[in-house]
Amino acid sequence: MNDVRKDVASILGALTAVILFGTLAYHIAEGWGLFESLYMTVITITTTGYGELFKIGVKGRIISMFLMFFGIGIFFYSMNVLMPLIIERRIKMREIKRLAKMENHVIVCGFGVMGKEIAEEFLKENVVIIDNKAEKVSVARESGYLAILGDATEEEVLIKANIEKAKALIACMTDASNAFTIMAAKELNPKIYTFAILRSPDSEKKLKRVNVDFILSPYRDAARKVIATLKRPATIEFIESIMSRKGEMLTLEKVEVGVDNKSLRELDLRKKTGCTVVAIERNGKLIMPEADTVLKRGDFAYLIGGDEALKKAEEILGVNV
Repeated sequence: MNDVRKDVASILGALTAVILFGTLAYHIAEGWGLFESLYMTVITITTTGYGELFKIGVKGRIISMFLMFFGIGIFFYSMNVLMPLIIERRIKMREIKRLAKMENHVIVCGFGVMGKEIAEEFLKENVVIIDNKAEKVSVARESGYLAILGDATEEEVLIKANIEKAKALIACMTDASNAFTIMAAKELNPKIYTFAILRSPDSEKKLKRVNVDFILSPYRDAARKVIATLKRPATIEFIESIMSRKGEMLTLEKVEVGVDNKSLRELDLRKKTGCTVVAIERNGKLIMPEADTVLKRGDFAYLIGGDEALKKAEEILGVNV
């Protein structure tokens, strides 16, 4: 930022110097008034093309040639540098306003191959991209995402992304950067759900130390999927089916139960919401539920259903959302 300000100051200084030189030179050499001298200087360096508006001598023409050789170049160079900065500033102001209004959004840190694939799975208006490379930020913006140029490990960058109101953060950078980013995100928003894309299996323990909520290891998880497909293809087909975007997408969600001593028959979730309880986790053990299975406060229920159905089911189960 300081370098940009220095460049702008240098450009404006050079442009001002040329205008002052031309104005004073015409004033002294031709005896014109200061305003007439300024006017002649401006129309010369901007190539307006009005011609010689005042009676001009040899000295004045020499000054005009000097301005044509040097002044015009400085003027157009100044415009080429300043106009993109003005446009960029306006874009940033619009983004700041949009970010201030966002809530329950997803922050994707790192817009590489994995980051792009993940971002495409969400609605663009619910995603904020952070990357430290200008070309990737430009690609993200051209694709319709809100994007921030900066280091995601720095708190001020996460604050720009409105981390306090974000629903989730997905870290797709190096393992070290992922760890620092998640640690900073948890400090700024303890309730945020964090994902880390693991690059090296050796870094898994380090990521767990920063209380990451979910770790995805592409190579390990792909290997497990291959084995599961060979052993139990129906399981994988079922998961792929519920994740399909044909029609309303079904979601398998794990929620902590808030009600106490209520049976599934009493709650009647299937009829009231359209959701189905497929499993219950209690004290680390999975229970395959029946109609008379009694839910206890602190149990974890695995629900399958559409987004709206899940919201209704969470209300009935007393989930603190």
